[in-house]
Amino acid sequence: MVASSFIKIFSIVMLVALSISAQRECPSIQAENNDTEKKRFIVIFDKKVKNAAEDNYEIMKECYKIQVQNINSDEKNKVEEDKIFRRHRRAEDDHPTRNVDRIDQAKRPLNGKFIYPDSAGEGVNIFIVDGGISLTHREFGGRAKFGRAFCKGCEKEYDINKHGTIVASVAAGKTVGVARKANIIDVRVLSYKGGTTTDLIEGLSFVIHKHKNSKYKNSIVNMSLNVIPPSRALNNVVKEVTDAGIHMTVSAGNFETDACGQSPASAPSAITVGATFDTNDTIADFSNFGKCVDIFAPGVNAHGAEAYDDNGYVVFSGTSFSSPLVAGTLALLISKNGNKPPAELTKDLIKLSTKGVVKGLKHKKGTPNTFLRTPAP
Repeated sequence: MVASSFIKIFSIVMLVALSISAQRECPSIQAENNDTEKKRFIVIFDKKVKNAAEDNYEIMKECYKIQVQNINSDEKNKVEEDKIFRRHRRAEDDHPTRNVDRIDQAKRPLNGKFIYPDSAGEGVNIFIVDGGISLTHREFGGRAKFGRAFCKGCEKEYDINKHGTIVASVAAGKTVGVARKANIIDVRVLSYKGGTTTDLIEGLSFVIHKHKNSKYKNSIVNMSLNVIPPSRALNNVVKEVTDAGIHMTVSAGNFETDACGQSPASAPSAITVGATFDTNDTIADFSNFGKCVDIFAPGVNAHGAEAYDDNGYVVFSGTSFSSPLVAGTLALLISKNGNKPPAELTKDLIKLSTKGVVKGLKHKKGTPNTFLRTPAP
């Protein structure tokens, strides 16, 4: 609609411009669609008007900020919007944590660097559905915001379990994380006494609501929590999350058993993440496994932000800290290449992953040998 109306407007402009070109003044016109005043268009003329277009190119460009190309084309008149493209620049961290250092290269030895697109997850919202985040920690630089609390006793804005803060920092911390420009939203579903399946469902429902009512649709949710035995209700809500266009990463669990035996690790549309050792690529001795696992990432000796010290750091281990590495990687992919439906972006993630490097899977039937890899700049 914008293009067709603009062709009509442009025809009028051409006639006026031809009649006043000698004075080099700009005629005043009223655009039929205000959007045309905010966009650039490429106009291709046929032979009948090519000379007029060539003669009046400068005045038209000056007056109407229109980029005219291919004025000698034999094609009939047509208008298309002038698209913007950007060259992807490179950012580099010369002192990354060992787990982050590992995921930007296919094989060992580590090179002591984390190289990533400088878009770094900018414009992406990562919802951390967990026990809370210390929002003022230096790792977040004002990018972490409070969403809502759904569990009794977790209303206060701090991380009582020291869990959500490190998870958030691994996903998007400015020195220990992957997506260093992404936004972080704190969704609290776990108190010091634990949480309920209902709390998790309400937290995810909140994420869906926020996503649907926001003009920004680049959303990822990480849930490094699991319910045993599997919950059909929780898995159904996970499907609602991904059906809404939200990408979801979840931890495989830390019981050295089949990940299909818990939720949301067993939810088909979630990306379920197992853990490997930081010193080699062997599956961690606590990590769950099986066909419900989609990908592995380092999960031993994960360095992250300390919940009770805005300048402090801690070291934890678990699939809880493998999952946010994947969430951060999805944010890198979105900010670099644009968003896609969850199923399509998951395929891109698996295609990008390093195959066959995870050791210790010989007797873990059905477990895929895929290892996380971040996109190149």
